[in-house]
Amino acid sequence: RDRHCTHPGCSRPPTACDAHHIVHWADGGPTALDNLALLCRRHHTLAHTTAWTLTLDPHTRRPTWTPPPPIDTTDRCTIHLPTRPTTAA
Repeated sequence: RDRHCTHPGCSRPPTACDAHHIVHWADGGPTALDNLALLCRRHHTLAHTTAWTLTLDPHTRRPTWTPPPPIDTTDRCTIHLPTRPTTAA
């Protein structure tokens, strides 16, 4: 099924990939084709350390990646520091 790393735009060959459990084996995910996807080292690390999610499409049985939600860079915290009182000279 997977001819290369399944992350969008990546074409690392199977020999450079790991089999990734979509539902982690420690959480009861089976080591079966319907629960595995080929990931190169970079994208395997990404799957475990970022908010990217990997699921299996129920219709095509192909791995599907969902990116994390965008970061709102307009919601900034403004800090107002107290001003020192001025003294009359």
